[in-house]
Parts: sequence; structure tokens; C-alpha cells
Amino acid sequence: MTGYTVVDLETTGLFPRKHDRVVEIGVVSVSEDGVVEGEWSTLIDPQRDVGPTHIHGITAREIRGAPTFAEIAGHVIGLLAGRTLVAHNARFDTQFLDHEFSRAKSGTLPPTPSLCTMELSSSFLRGASRKLRDCCAAARVHHADEHSALGDARATSGLLRYYLARCGVPVPWHATTTEATRHWWPTQAAGRRTPRTLTRSGAVRPADAWLERISGDLPRNPDPMVEAYLAVLERAMLDGYLSAHEEDALIGVAADLGMHRDQVSAVHATFLDAMAIAAWEDGVVTDAETAELHGVAAMLGLPASLVGLSLRRASQLLRPALRETRFRLSTGDKVAFTGAFSVPRDQLELLSAQAGLRPGSVTKDTRVVVAADPDSASGKAAKARAYGVPVITEAAFARLLGDLS
Repeated sequence: MTGYTVVDLETTGLFPRKHDRVVEIGVVSVSEDGVVEGEWSTLIDPQRDVGPTHIHGITAREIRGAPTFAEIAGHVIGLLAGRTLVAHNARFDTQFLDHEFSRAKSGTLPPTPSLCTMELSSSFLRGASRKLRDCCAAARVHHADEHSALGDARATSGLLRYYLARCGVPVPWHATTTEATRHWWPTQAAGRRTPRTLTRSGAVRPADAWLERISGDLPRNPDPMVEAYLAVLERAMLDGYLSAHEEDALIGVAADLGMHRDQVSAVHATFLDAMAIAAWEDGVVTDAETAELHGVAAMLGLPASLVGLSLRRASQLLRPALRETRFRLSTGDKVAFTGAFSVPRDQLELLSAQAGLRPGSVTKDTRVVVAADPDSASGKAAKARAYGVPVITEAAFARLLGDLS
């Protein structure tokens, strides 16, 4: 044999047969005697929503620009061919890999032979549960970055090395390694260049970083209150959150109108004034409303000090030239849902129906699409953007339901 390839995957769900996809892959190459030879990982665009962000920590915004599995398939084949695939709960990972290879029309003939460190734990570890975390603790293997593909692959390779140090030659899984080295893989992967990758970033991206993409060299527009830009901004900020798609739309409108960065900031300040007026509508500005205004100011690249100024102006009824009507839902409005929410989706649909709304698919007359992640690349979210239907957060939808009742 020529060594081991340890693989871990983060996925959108548990069932590839039900269209769940891989969103991240981590690979650690290990020699026959347990020496780490190399590492490789990338986020993957699943071409749908990213699934349970609360588990794997990956957001739809983060995978923007990531390669698809089809783009990396050849490289993954090169890392696996002639070696033994190792994973913790290998049946899960190989099932996803086989489905992804099938979709990409390249890869192996399933099932892919594999070695499972979870199954082997009963032979080498006493009292440990099957979880990777517990197996690592029992074997005193360092496990950092849990639920990241590369972090879990490193931990799994540590378990493999622990097992290798405690078994003789030939290894007790010799039949598996022999089958793996003889397994057929396509030869067209040979010689392919290493594909582009996108890895997780620990850096915190400034909320207003998108504004740097608005040129400061464009010709000035004589009217800083451009209605076209303001219309897009109002829709984008409906839920108090700017998704990456909404940022792109605003940047595109600013470029089309030839708006200078200073002009954009002026419109943003006017929008903040309108939000401050809305906060004063009931005569009281709560801490939550103030915090929301600060969040909006940060996303729009406005100084925090402007929030207090806007609230003071609003309290004195100095109204800006901006529509004061707030977005509201009405009985009979059609709504759609996409993604994995904090509560079951059917519960949200039931609440909607009880409030007099019509949950369903996305059509041109849909009022809003509620997304677990507003950056979602799901089919529903993509169709909503094409129709100009707002895509909002679950929290924003809860507020709209409160207004409706």
C-alpha cells in the first residue's frame, strides 16, 4: 500500500439521496507508518442552502466564491487513488463522496473501500463513546476546531496514528488496505492542476467592507438623493441585515448611476434618519431599537455618533425626504420559507396560516421569502431575487407577524 488519506466532510444535512450536499472537505495524507505527509481543505459551494450553520459554523456568505465539488473532484481523486480512505464514521463520508462524484460525472465505482476509526475504537479504546471528541479524549489526541472539516480530519488522523502504534504488521485491516489500493479510479484526474480553494477565515469582516467596492473616481451625480438607489436600499434593509447579494445589488446600482462614495453615504444617512423616526413612532425608543440603529449604521458605513444625532432630529420631527411607510404584511399575503430554522419549518408555516398569510412556493406575487440564512443560494432564494421579492431573516419575519397581529 502507499498510505492513508484521512477525509472529513461538513454537509448540508444527513441524506445525500435527499439532495444534501458537501459544504467543506478536509484531507490529511498519512504514510503507512503514521507520518503526516500533507493537508488540504476547501469550502465547497453546494449550489443550495448551507444547512445547519449552528453545527458546522459555515454561512452562505462564507461560501461565496468557493469551488463546486465538480471543480475539485479531479484533485480529490488524486488524493485518494491508490491509498486507503480513512474517516470517522466512514460510511457517512463515503456515501456523500460517492454521490458527489456521481453528480460531477467523475470518480469511483461505489462503494469506495474505507477504514473507519469509529468502528476500530472498540478494539483500541476502552469506555469511549463513538463520538470523535470522546475517542480523541480517550486516546489523548488533540482535537481542535471541532466541526471544521480540516480540524476533524486532523483529529481522525491522530486516532489512526494511535491505532497504528498499537498494532503489528501486517495491520489487522490488511484486507481493507489491499482492496483500497486495487480499487478503480479514473485516470483522467492525473496531471490536473490543483484547483482553487477557499478556506475558512477567522478574521472578522467589517460590516461596511462592501462599501470599499464603490468607486471614489466615478463622476459626481447632481442629485445625491437618487430614488433608484434608495428603493433598492429600502428593500435590502427590510430585515436590518445586508446579505452579500443585497450588497452586490447596491454596488451595481451605485455604479450604474455614477454615484460617488460620498453621495452614497448621504443617502445612507437619510435612511438612518427614517429609521430613527420609525423608532420614535410610539413615543419611546427602546434599547433594542437603539442597538438595531447602531447595527444598521455600521453596515452602512456611518459613524456611531450619527445614531444619536438621528434620534434627536427624529424627536424634533425633522423629517427627511423619504417615504415614512413601513413595510408590513397584510392578511392574504403569500410567504415562502427556505433553510433550516430555529424551529421546524412546518411550525412557521402554521403560524403564518393562523395569522392569515398564505405559505407556499415562490412566485412573482410572493410578498417575502423567509430564509434561515439570508445569503442562502437555495432555489427559492435565487428565484426570489430574480423576481425582486425581499429575502428576510427569521427574526425580521417574527417582527412582521407581531405587527400583523
